[in-house]
Amino acid sequence: MRRRRLLALAALPALPIAAVRAQDAAPACTGSHAGLCALATRVAGDGSNTHALLVQRSGSTLAEAYFTGSDRPSGDWFAREVVFTADHPHDLRSISKSITGLVAGIVHGRGQLDLQQPVLDSFPELADLATPAHRQITVQHLLDMTVGWEWDEWTVPYSNPANSETRMAMAPDRNRHLLGLPMLHAPGTRWAYSGGATALLADILERRSGQGLKDLAQATLFDPLGIPPVTWRADRQGRTLAFSGLRLRPRELARIGRLLLDGGQWQGRAVVPAGWIADTLATRVPAVDGLLFGRQWWQGRFRSGPGAGVDFIAGMGNGGQRLFAVPALDLVVVITAGRYNQPANGVPSSQLFRQVLAALQPA
Repeated sequence: MRRRRLLALAALPALPIAAVRAQDAAPACTGSHAGLCALATRVAGDGSNTHALLVQRSGSTLAEAYFTGSDRPSGDWFAREVVFTADHPHDLRSISKSITGLVAGIVHGRGQLDLQQPVLDSFPELADLATPAHRQITVQHLLDMTVGWEWDEWTVPYSNPANSETRMAMAPDRNRHLLGLPMLHAPGTRWAYSGGATALLADILERRSGQGLKDLAQATLFDPLGIPPVTWRADRQGRTLAFSGLRLRPRELARIGRLLLDGGQWQGRAVVPAGWIADTLATRVPAVDGLLFGRQWWQGRFRSGPGAGVDFIAGMGNGGQRLFAVPALDLVVVITAGRYNQPANGVPSSQLFRQVLAALQPA
């Protein structure tokens, strides 16, 4: 059985989350859209353990609501009940990958990153691993997760040592482990969701820029967006967890969505090269559940039911973390939640997004 579903692309019934206390009180919802605030009130009592909903269109807030729920951010031993507010940085899990993709665009725009360069060129200390198949892996393949190596973090739980990301975390030499993995397919021919690809990408960014990923992202992406110093977890070796671990407040994450919709600009200033954003939207590698993937971002549209026919780009993380940007509606939607590692943990966020789209589309 698949460990998780990122999005439900057909109409699905509501899925209550077991063992999560329903939020007791209706949230204080701010914004100009009464229908979306009514939706937020329903979310407060649906048992989905949603933590925040923020909807912005053309830079204006249509709805913003925060809820009380159970949370266990990565690195914490125990879950705890939290009364969330706009001031709480939230664990974004794999949305961290999408942020890393934007940082790659900035480094590429500086002329410091060649997408067609073999990955092994950046790791001369691993020259002994340079088989003909491994020499074919390029930076582009890391960005699009089309490496072709033996990797499965999709069907195997992270708690299982057989999970590929877990095996990577346990390896004494992470890069040697990754670049020594058996090759199952020619690079560029098959997609497989891989935190390892993002980890190698981040290492290359650090080597090319001379900065650690967290500092690089802060200086080139977060500071220009007016985002104060961020929390981004590191591994035992002190390396920023590019594939997970970033924490942002919902309003800060919404700025990333606005950046995408504005072609890499923030308040008239170029932050990410416009060409990188355009190429990200144009890269459409078939992934899973009818979704497409490219440069560490998801793309898709719902085929039927509420919100059908609207194209979106998304960053998505374990537990129900979502950033949606909808170009046709000039819309940004941020959803945070605490359903980490639960079966179908993304479905309630998908359903909530569909309801937002339905409320905004003409009848």
